[in-house]
Amino acid sequence: MTNASKNSATMSEKEDTSISIMSKGEIISIDYVELENYHKGDSWFGCSVGFRAMQAAANTCTQTSIWSRDNLTIVSGHPGPGVKDAIELITHCVSSKRFRLLDDTPTEGCSRGMKFEWWVSNGRITVHVKLHENFVPETFYSLLDRLNSDDEKDSDRDSFDQHKNDLSYQLWHQPLESLFNVNVLSTPLSPGDLPKGFSDA
Repeated sequence: MTNASKNSATMSEKEDTSISIMSKGEIISIDYVELENYHKGDSWFGCSVGFRAMQAAANTCTQTSIWSRDNLTIVSGHPGPGVKDAIELITHCVSSKRFRLLDDTPTEGCSRGMKFEWWVSNGRITVHVKLHENFVPETFYSLLDRLNSDDEKDSDRDSFDQHKNDLSYQLWHQPLESLFNVNVLSTPLSPGDLPKGFSDA
């Protein structure tokens, strides 16, 4: 096999679909298939991007010790149900009231105004995880704008579903470092806090 063939084969391999976290003093492993069973809708792109974003956060949070559900606080710029279910299944932050949306984030489903970025705090640091700007194409947002509007075309819903499938595939077949920008902030967040630079105004 040539080097080019080896690289092509490597890029086609699926990335790790599991994540570990401390829960009640025990390290548990959660696989993406559990999220597929947990999520009751069809927001599979949201599920994928939420799960992968939490993997990116975990990689940084666990550099010194395993991260734990007991002390996590999360702020999300994305309101979608798939993302929210991924965060809840992994961290339990939603049910424990340690999850909030940015104030300027639309709360009624997905829209052009949503942000693919998250702040995950473990009580010592805050990890800012942001999907690369060019990952989601403009055609995705254009389709999203037209859906359920007077401008919706007969083919839009199928095209939008195909975009979601294609993006989900890319999320699971590219390494995390090629998908997300990850930065560490020295200031931890408490429940209800917003990251620096974002206010309630």
